[in-house]
Amino acid sequence: MKLLIQLRTATEMASYEGCALALTLATFGHEVQLYLDAPVFGLLMQPKSRLHGMIQSLELYDMPPAWLPEDVFSGWLTGMLPNDLVAQLTLVPEVIDTQEFEQVLTF
Repeated sequence: MKLLIQLRTATEMASYEGCALALTLATFGHEVQLYLDAPVFGLLMQPKSRLHGMIQSLELYDMPPAWLPEDVFSGWLTGMLPNDLVAQLTLVPEVIDTQEFEQVLTF
């Protein structure tokens, strides 16, 4: 199953649960793409947050880098994050065709 999981809340618990679901589904062979919206970046900036650590480990789960909106994916933000975290982030495509995903979940 191909899924898009969008993390759109600044709530630490909801972001954690959404990311944990993504990693669990990827473990069972599903294709999962994470989308991190602007409210999530406060959590990413905290090196001890669960979300920060989970995003660093996307490669271990054979997941592609998480998508970031263009207005957030700027040089100053990526310059402030550790390189191992930045390697797991990429700019969201200009057009997201949600039809290519069998399920879209938003947290």
